[in-house]
Amino acid sequence: MRFIKGKTSIDIEDTPVENIFLDAFMPSAHGDYVKVYLLGYKYACSSDPSPSFSNKNIARTLDIPASDVLKAWDYWENKKIIKKHFLGNDDTEFSVEFLSLKQLYIDNYRSTANDAPQGRSGSYTPLDLTQAMRDIRIRDMFNEIQQIMCRPLNPNESLQCLEWLYDFKMAPEIIEEAFRYSVEKRGVKNIRYISTVISNWYDNNINTMPRLQEHLEATDSKYSRYSRVMKAMGRTKNPTKIEKEFMDKWFDVYNMPIDVILKACDTAIIQVANPSLTYIDSIISRWHGDRVQSVKDIPADNKEPKRPKRKISKNKFHNFDQPALKLTNEQLEEILNKHKDA
Repeated sequence: MRFIKGKTSIDIEDTPVENIFLDAFMPSAHGDYVKVYLLGYKYACSSDPSPSFSNKNIARTLDIPASDVLKAWDYWENKKIIKKHFLGNDDTEFSVEFLSLKQLYIDNYRSTANDAPQGRSGSYTPLDLTQAMRDIRIRDMFNEIQQIMCRPLNPNESLQCLEWLYDFKMAPEIIEEAFRYSVEKRGVKNIRYISTVISNWYDNNINTMPRLQEHLEATDSKYSRYSRVMKAMGRTKNPTKIEKEFMDKWFDVYNMPIDVILKACDTAIIQVANPSLTYIDSIISRWHGDRVQSVKDIPADNKEPKRPKRKISKNKFHNFDQPALKLTNEQLEEILNKHKDA
């Protein structure tokens, strides 16, 4: 997918929004707070020398309560990307200074590098995140993590991922798997817990998928087999309770080897687009009935399970006497004339 910027023949004012805001702050913020920031930023960039903008104007323009506008400015002030300058004793009347995000992180965050533990920079900034997102693998990683967490990562969580990528030399798919393991296996979405998982894998020199697969098979075979089967089925989400029950039946009741189950998934995908779990189960159940215990035991005439034939309901058209279609033009005209006279 590509995004293309159109051109205009008329010079109209633009509002240059920093990518750091779009990449690091916007995803985790409330939608109305983003609207308030962008509209206020537009006013700050306006060429009008004496604008009469106010929080009430913003609330009216965005069709939101004035209290939500004040909450938005409190939110962005807590994020340390704006400063409020009060105009008097009224805490609802103030001017807003939009800080330069680039300069902010260059000045304040780079200086922390000297305090970081040896071997870990600890100084990654939203500017680094913006540059990292140019890599399609990293963009895909963050998109996948967002689906696993069912929410966007906040700026600190995103920067933590950069540390794992660059300082721990972890592959993007390993970081994805750490989130998936923590959420699916432990039911924990806390970044500190996920960091513990990553650190444990790092200490065990696990930084590639083959090494991780070996580690999981040795320490948590059930999670490992769930993960492999879900990927073979083309599913990236965590398995549901029903999906786990199906897989437990294949492994624990049928005692099917993992390579046979993966082969069944491949077979289903070849036979049917987006096969359902019950369809894959029908293949595995049939192989179980045939006493398949290895890939070489799979019957050579491995055909798609028979489906019941659809019954064709006979309507008036199907009961129509087909030879009548062979009437001559004169006969048809005679029939029409009879109907007219009736």
